[in-house]
Amino acid sequence: MAKQLSTRQAILELLKKQGSLSVSGLKQDLDITEMAVRKHLVKLEGENLITSRTVRQPMGRPVIYYSLTKTGENIFPTNYDAIAMEFLFDIEESMGTDAIDKLFENREKRMRKKYVRRIYSDDSLEDKVKELVSVQNESGYMSEYHEESEGELSFSQYNCPIASIANKYSKPCDCELSLFKSVLGTDNVERVACIAKGESSCKYVIKQDQLEKVES
Repeated sequence: MAKQLSTRQAILELLKKQGSLSVSGLKQDLDITEMAVRKHLVKLEGENLITSRTVRQPMGRPVIYYSLTKTGENIFPTNYDAIAMEFLFDIEESMGTDAIDKLFENREKRMRKKYVRRIYSDDSLEDKVKELVSVQNESGYMSEYHEESEGELSFSQYNCPIASIANKYSKPCDCELSLFKSVLGTDNVERVACIAKGESSCKYVIKQDQLEKVES
C-alpha cells in the first residue's frame, strides 16, 4: 500500500481500517523506518487528524496507540451531507417513511443496472466478489477482499459514504444487501458487521453452495 499511496495517506488509511495502531503496527505495512513513521505521526497529530493514547503493558514500557480524530475521519469520501439529511427529514414528514423506502429502492435499481455491466452472471462467484470489491472501491467504500475458509468468501467496507443516512434509516443497508445478492447471483450473502451499528466496517460473508464448490 505504501508504494501506491503517499506515506501520509497510507497511515491514515491504515488507521481507518484498523481503528488504532502503534508505531510498530504501522511499520509492518509501511516500507519505512520507525523513526520515519514517528515523524509522520507528529505532523498528523499537529494537524489534528490523529490522536494518541498510552496503554500500559503487563511487562515493559507502555505502548502508544494512534487513531483518527473526527477531523481525520472527515477526510474520507462522504457523498451526502447534512443538507441531504434535511431533505430526507422533509420528505419523511410530508410523505411518510414509505416515500423514503421508495427512494432507496429506486437507487438500488439504478445501481444494479450499473453493476451488471461489470459483474457478469457467468463468472465464478469468487470473480464476482472481487469485481464487486473493485466497483465499491471506485465509489469510496474502501473495500477489501478476504480469503476465508473453504466454501466461504468475504469482503469488508471500511468507509460508508452514506453513513449519516444509514445511522438514521435502515433501508439503505437493506437495499445494499439486496443489491449484493442480486449482482452476485446468490441469496447466501450475510452482513456480519455494520458501520451504522457502531462497528469498524461493513463485512459481508458469501457462502458457496455445493454445486459451486464442485465446479471450482
